[in-house]
Amino acid sequence: MSRDYQLPELENYINGQFSTPAIDRGQSLNDANTGEPLQQRRSCDHEQVQTALQATDRAYSEGVWENTSAQERADFLDKFADELSSEECARTISVADSLTSGAIIRTTRKMANILPMVFRGAAAYLREEGLDKKVPGPCGEVDYLRRPWGPALLIAPWNGPTAIGSHKVASALAAGAPCILKPSEFTPHSAIVMARAAHRAGIPQGVFQLTLGDRTIGSQMVEDPRIKAVSFTGGLAGGRAIARACAADFIPTQLELGGNNQLVVFADADLDLAATGIVYGLTNLNGQWCRALGRLLVHESVKDLLLDKVLTILSDIRLGHSLDEDSDMGPLVHRGHYDSVIADIERLKSRGGQVLTSTALPDLPGNFIAPTLVDGCSPADTREEIFGPVAAVHTFSSDAEALTLANGTDLGLAGYVYSADEAKAFAFAHKMRTGGVKINGYSLLSIGAGAPRGAWGLSGLGEEGHAQSIEFFTGSRVIGVSPQDPLGGR
Repeated sequence: MSRDYQLPELENYINGQFSTPAIDRGQSLNDANTGEPLQQRRSCDHEQVQTALQATDRAYSEGVWENTSAQERADFLDKFADELSSEECARTISVADSLTSGAIIRTTRKMANILPMVFRGAAAYLREEGLDKKVPGPCGEVDYLRRPWGPALLIAPWNGPTAIGSHKVASALAAGAPCILKPSEFTPHSAIVMARAAHRAGIPQGVFQLTLGDRTIGSQMVEDPRIKAVSFTGGLAGGRAIARACAADFIPTQLELGGNNQLVVFADADLDLAATGIVYGLTNLNGQWCRALGRLLVHESVKDLLLDKVLTILSDIRLGHSLDEDSDMGPLVHRGHYDSVIADIERLKSRGGQVLTSTALPDLPGNFIAPTLVDGCSPADTREEIFGPVAAVHTFSSDAEALTLANGTDLGLAGYVYSADEAKAFAFAHKMRTGGVKINGYSLLSIGAGAPRGAWGLSGLGEEGHAQSIEFFTGSRVIGVSPQDPLGGR
């Protein structure tokens, strides 16, 4: 397990210049595995934020990026991808994300290697003329254009920071929108690597900027009238605050806020396959992702056998240091989050929950929680998301009862159904009030290349996806020759 790592120095990228965030928070960014300090946390001050806002407003007002042709923007996105394609970039990002978020190195390495593809995909969308089309009109063809609302604020979370942050940046730049990225203060390093790559690629001043800090600077930018669109991935409280701030001026918001995701196992399901899916849902990204397993809903006739299979697989899960190539799962991101998840487990135990786990904890002082199922609670006590490797177990005796349970929370991000009868599984999935349902499989990636990732209820607002995220940053503009109606309504 290599220890020869050095995190990128914390630096903003504002108006084409790198700078040290002015405020020392007096707190350290810690190794999730050991709790040891890695770096002093720093934040922009008010003046640095204002400089970034002025620069993005100027870039938009002067049309620096919007008036760059789609072909030229696509060429730049490809150049951006080239700058991110080096082994050094991938290694820096994968190690930093692993140490700070706790995700195992095998997972963060995959995300770092996929990073250039995100920008190439956005470039391909532009070359397919996704933003400029012709539609039939009464007097010939009509121009149907999509143009940026204006400067965009991109707020990325600490879980999956590379994948989520890059998707937002590539989408905004493809749309022609100058943008400011504010990553989580706990996982800022992949954003710094992206800023350096954008600078080397020659991005115009003010078109892409990076501001480091916590929710204080996020709030300052969300509430600034120069920001014309906000894309946020994070918690429900943050999403509500952004929605309130943007409501008065009808600022478009794209909000992905998490989910208490249901996995339904019918009596005829392949229980070995279902058990594998359950363990994946608990352990991938250490349970710290918005489509992780929240509630396991299983037919009462196969519950005991299924749980035995799950616990057998969990006993072989290697919970360990996130940089260890042999680890299957790592720690939670920081001690505060660890304490919150432990408190949720204790709350469910106090409501009659029986804790089921079989994964050994490592001999490390970090934020480690074994993947855990909690059986025996009332469904009313498991309606809220636990953002960690913990899921509740509930049984059903009929399809109608299963559907009531599956639609029994205010969140609706993802769902999973296991059944040998695919037609039955599809029919059931069609009735689940959630953004997407995967049948007989559990994966990190979207169900299809062109499929959106929707959010229902308190899981958020709007859709994310290849085309959908680019189009979010734009409004439609329709231009054509019109017939002249006679006066007086004749």
